[in-house]
Amino acid sequence: MKKILVILFCSLISCGVYCQNIGFQEIKSTKVDNLTDIQVKAFVDKSKKDGYTLEQLEEQALQSGVTPEEWGKLKERIQNLSVTEKDRDYTTSEPLSRESRETQQQVVSHDVTSETKIYGSSLFNTANLTFEPNLRLPTPENYLLGPDDELIINVFGFSEKNYQLTISPEGVIHLPDIGQIHVSGLTIAQAKKIITSKLSLIYNAINYEKTFISVTLGNIRSIKVLVVGEAFRPGTYTLPSVVSVFNALNACGGPNRNGSFREIKVIRNNTTITVVDVYDFLMTGEIKNNIQLQDQDVLKIEPYKKRIELKGELKNIGYFEAKEGESFLNMVDYAGGFTTNAYKDRVVVFRNTAKEKKVNDIAFNDFGSFAVEDGDVFDINPLLDRFENRVQIQGAVFRPGTYALSNDLTLRQLIEKADGLREDAFLHRGTVIREKDNKETEMLSFNLNDVLSGKSDLRLKKEDIVTIASLIEMQELRKVTVYGEVKTPNEYDYHENMTLQDLIFSAGGLKDDAELKNVEIYRLETNPEILRAGKRIAERHTFTINKNLDGMDFSLAPHDQVIIRPVSGYTEIKKVMIEGEVLFPGNYILTSNQERISDVIKKAGGLNMYAYPEGAFMIRKLKTTIAREKIEQVVTENISEELVDTVQVIKKDAIVGIKLEEILKHPGSEWDLYLEDGDIISIPKELQTVQVGGQVLLPSLVRYNQNSSFHYYIDRSGGFSPNALKRKSYVVYANGETQATRRVLFFHSYPKVKPGAKIFVPEKLKKEGQRMTVGETVALTSSVITVVALVLSLFK
Repeated sequence: MKKILVILFCSLISCGVYCQNIGFQEIKSTKVDNLTDIQVKAFVDKSKKDGYTLEQLEEQALQSGVTPEEWGKLKERIQNLSVTEKDRDYTTSEPLSRESRETQQQVVSHDVTSETKIYGSSLFNTANLTFEPNLRLPTPENYLLGPDDELIINVFGFSEKNYQLTISPEGVIHLPDIGQIHVSGLTIAQAKKIITSKLSLIYNAINYEKTFISVTLGNIRSIKVLVVGEAFRPGTYTLPSVVSVFNALNACGGPNRNGSFREIKVIRNNTTITVVDVYDFLMTGEIKNNIQLQDQDVLKIEPYKKRIELKGELKNIGYFEAKEGESFLNMVDYAGGFTTNAYKDRVVVFRNTAKEKKVNDIAFNDFGSFAVEDGDVFDINPLLDRFENRVQIQGAVFRPGTYALSNDLTLRQLIEKADGLREDAFLHRGTVIREKDNKETEMLSFNLNDVLSGKSDLRLKKEDIVTIASLIEMQELRKVTVYGEVKTPNEYDYHENMTLQDLIFSAGGLKDDAELKNVEIYRLETNPEILRAGKRIAERHTFTINKNLDGMDFSLAPHDQVIIRPVSGYTEIKKVMIEGEVLFPGNYILTSNQERISDVIKKAGGLNMYAYPEGAFMIRKLKTTIAREKIEQVVTENISEELVDTVQVIKKDAIVGIKLEEILKHPGSEWDLYLEDGDIISIPKELQTVQVGGQVLLPSLVRYNQNSSFHYYIDRSGGFSPNALKRKSYVVYANGETQATRRVLFFHSYPKVKPGAKIFVPEKLKKEGQRMTVGETVALTSSVITVVALVLSLFK
């Protein structure tokens, strides 16, 4: 079998597999002293999950045949283990008080989260990293057998036999038909050799390689390891016999704040047999001197001798432990090295003396020879945000940016490094901003023509900023604008030699309704005399153009405003609709602005036999335009115009009452309205009901009676309510017209009622402070519902 090292990173799951199914029957047949802390912890967790108290566990244990003596030992082990993960304490010889546990938790929290943590402290306090031993590995060949180990001996081949033997306290196993064999202190390989030799006396085929022997480890024994010194949780630990030094360190939480990570001793039989340096593992990933522990071994964590602090520009900062003879450079290696932004030419160290503190400077060449002392604090500063040889050039060069200042670099040479001047460079003047010795800045100017011709030049200094101006950038922002009947009215960039034709072409060309004979151009007045006299601030030019945009050579100037108006009288196709009782209902196109209602009804074939002319009405879309404030105002000597940019148009439907009988009798009369785009003429059938609403006792629909008066319909709806305002009653006719009650001398003259009409009786105004009765509330609700229904029916 190959030599198997105890694996450093192993899962708690594998430990759980080994420890599962530990119950009272197993405890009864196994000595409590032989149980590992992991097994006891698994038993406690399962019992807690099942809801058992310690008293209930004791009762079950005694009923299952566990002796009081063994239960007492188990109870003590349980009490030494905390039953909750919150206060978890991996078995010490004495249970910790709650105050001690809280103190330890605070220390752990400080170690893990503190900005200046001890290097390596998180190794044994990180939930995702564990050094628990893997108990499911094949038996290591160098494992030394001892009392309570179980050996599984398999005989196979011509003969088959199986033995499960436990090593006695005297270190022997009793092999049937053979006798006692001493195996304590032997490796598995050595024990196998002796056992095979003994069994060959019984199984002769072993000598001829017809029968074979395998020896493996079954249940392993537990050992006790004493952890002393500067451990996070010192004490005696019951652990599996395959544990190593790092397993024990994991169990005790590792070194405390005063403990050394570099000097952890393993003492066996009063002799130090090895010393473990945790930094070896942290730096290389290799575990050196991580030997397998034996029963009664002592793990002693010495106090640290030298601890220094690293701050500033290092990849890891905090407290680091140093061995005798280690240098500052060794400490930097432990910290992972300097950051990219670290100032490495000189490092400051603060050192304690017998009386006070002092400061030392370490030059870069001395990093490897400067020996560190306990309490040293090294502060690594960042690089300065400045350059020792930087110059910059910006503006009208092909490659503006930062350049290195070489010896005797001149302005002309810097321009050449920047690939020369752009075509738009302003050649008459450039500037250099220079930093003086006192950090103030000054501006130096130069003539770029003189520099290029060699007539003059300027020697540059560190941090000089050279600016070459651009002719384009120096110019005022130049735009021209076109409004009106072009495809895309907007503001456009002005270019030299730009004409009116070019601007219209840029705007997508003319619309169909563009007026060609009165194109206006407004140009800002620039003559100082005219402006001072206040005579004019802009001048107006008019032109005649053609659709092909040729023949126009008028040159534009910056800020010109061009207006192209629509042809007078031009309009888009207008459409109206007629619905209801005509021979040919549908959409009709208006052929002129003078078409009336009678003209469209004639186009629709006239009324059919079911039409009710008195109920006819028209729906017209009202347009409400919301416009921004004037966006441009141009003024000449005798003209002022305001241009408005519309941003939203809201269309609402309005019902227009019409007298269709009068219209058909007298076409072209005042009743025969001119039609507009979107008008809808509706001619209904004759209705047979009258709707009564508002302040009546029973709002309802009443059958129309030709000879009945207003009161007839009120009576059929229960009469007026107590809150009825009778004198304000009104009728809405089917065509949308409304007629109110009139007063004639001392009497009220109520409107005439027609088919399809709607009678509404309003409510009296309530006096201030007067409460509404239940009846009034019901009546008011009815009135509101009736009004809503009335409005909806009108639109419908």
